[in-house]
Amino acid sequence: MQPRAVIFDVGGVLLGSPFLAALRWAEDWDIPIASLQKIFGDYGLTPGRGEEPPLWHEVECGRVELSDFVTQMRKQLLSELSPQHRTANITADDFDPFADAKPVASMLRLSSEIRGKGIRTAILTNNVKEWRRWRDLIPIKFFDPIVDSCEVGMRKPDPDIYLLACSQLGLAPWECLFLDDHPKNIEGAQAVGMEALLVTDDIEAAAVQVHSRI
Repeated sequence: MQPRAVIFDVGGVLLGSPFLAALRWAEDWDIPIASLQKIFGDYGLTPGRGEEPPLWHEVECGRVELSDFVTQMRKQLLSELSPQHRTANITADDFDPFADAKPVASMLRLSSEIRGKGIRTAILTNNVKEWRRWRDLIPIKFFDPIVDSCEVGMRKPDPDIYLLACSQLGLAPWECLFLDDHPKNIEGAQAVGMEALLVTDDIEAAAVQVHSRI
């Protein structure tokens, strides 16, 4: 069945990958990957009842300020590495993977072609309220609704955030095609009945797959 809406992730789909940007950022600040993984925790984790989520998840849900997270990150890094490590001076202003993000032209072109077929386009993103500059990098007026984790207080792969996006579209999950660059987010979408497509480095291949569905 042809989807009635295509829902796009932002980082790694409409814009360059924030995961790759975070790795470049860590290299610039001389932060070991193992330390980075401990700080951010399991990105695709959905905590069970009574379980405390990783602090980063709370940042993406808008419940913890980015500056507070960076303060905790700085303390942890200095305890693991050295009090003289260069991260002693790191601030929230130094941590924004969208600072140098570039739009993915082929995905923006695809979104335009989708709308040209009378199919709606929307955005579903895990994001941080202090990183709103991404909205200036893509033509967001053509995406409706925009479901941003930091505004709605939940994040992918929580099933409720997918259902919220579908509800705002006025569509059932099986009427929507979802594009994301993280396998756990794809699994979350499929679990609620959405058709979902993993976007890899081969952006053109993803575009071809979308065209085959519309």
